[in-house]
Amino acid sequence: MSASSPSQAKEQDDDTKPLWTYVTKIKSVGGGGNYEIKCNICDFTFNGSYTKVRAHLLKMMRKGVRVCQKVTIDKLIDLKKIDNEATLRVERSKTKSVSLPPVSTQHQMDTNTLGVDPKKRKTSTVENAFNFQDRETLDHEIARMFYSSGLPFHLARNPHYRKAFAYAANNQISGYQPPGYNKLRTTLLQNERRHVENLLQPIKNAWSQKGVSIVSDGWSDPQRRSLINFMAVTESGPMFLKTIDCSNEIKDKDFIAKHMREVIMEVGHSNVVQIVTNNATVCKAAGLIIEAEFPSIYWTPCVVHTLNLSLKNICAAKNTEKTILLMKNVLGSPKLRMMQCL
Repeated sequence: MSASSPSQAKEQDDDTKPLWTYVTKIKSVGGGGNYEIKCNICDFTFNGSYTKVRAHLLKMMRKGVRVCQKVTIDKLIDLKKIDNEATLRVERSKTKSVSLPPVSTQHQMDTNTLGVDPKKRKTSTVENAFNFQDRETLDHEIARMFYSSGLPFHLARNPHYRKAFAYAANNQISGYQPPGYNKLRTTLLQNERRHVENLLQPIKNAWSQKGVSIVSDGWSDPQRRSLINFMAVTESGPMFLKTIDCSNEIKDKDFIAKHMREVIMEVGHSNVVQIVTNNATVCKAAGLIIEAEFPSIYWTPCVVHTLNLSLKNICAAKNTEKTILLMKNVLGSPKLRMMQCL
């Protein structure tokens, strides 16, 4: 029986129980709204009512039914939203169906009989159902974490930040405490490094098959430290290798060649095809040292750096007239005019 069969039309049309659409009712079991139910997401079969359907799909533990193993965090968030909207519709329908006395009478009853002003009475059933107060309190605690530690606001856009809170909200982890200082800098850091290395392993496996280009460039970080980056680039993709802090070093040809040699040995000299650096004299000299030591490896000047130097020279103030004349000759060439017409 399909999830949209006529026998289920009444349940599915009832917008207060929207999760019926994610399961198939096979047959009635024992009456009282109980069915043999099959989950359309994970194909798991169980007996029960709509309460069991909610517990299964929303991963509600200890509800007498196994949670759906194929509902991802993103999917769970969507299902929670659908279920919350249905709960809100139920509350609204209940509110509309209650006959209330006139406002003045109601205010007098609330004040005189209960001794509490209605403006100061406890939150409504809807607010309790959605934990508005708890949500607001949690928002403030998270905000204080940002403010007190000087965390950048764009951290809130990090998908791992959002997934962490979504996972905690959608899974009943009793007594959970977030990782502390020592665990973050030891165990979890080591585990994450192994995870990243596993992700990079397919790129490393391609080095011996397709060859590697070692790309190096110097730059300064926000603290004005002089750094040299090394990356391995292949057809499978680029991979960052390491950064050398050479703030207190003399960056001569021997110093640069030494670190080039270390990177080559780390990657495997038989895998390296070329070393790519900028056109500085010291880099060229270091490249020649590497070529002499490893005959199968070539030093290659950076094409982008070469073009930048050429254009900088062409556009220099002393060459303004020559540059204008060159542009006129290029733009006025018959071949270029033909290409523009095409």
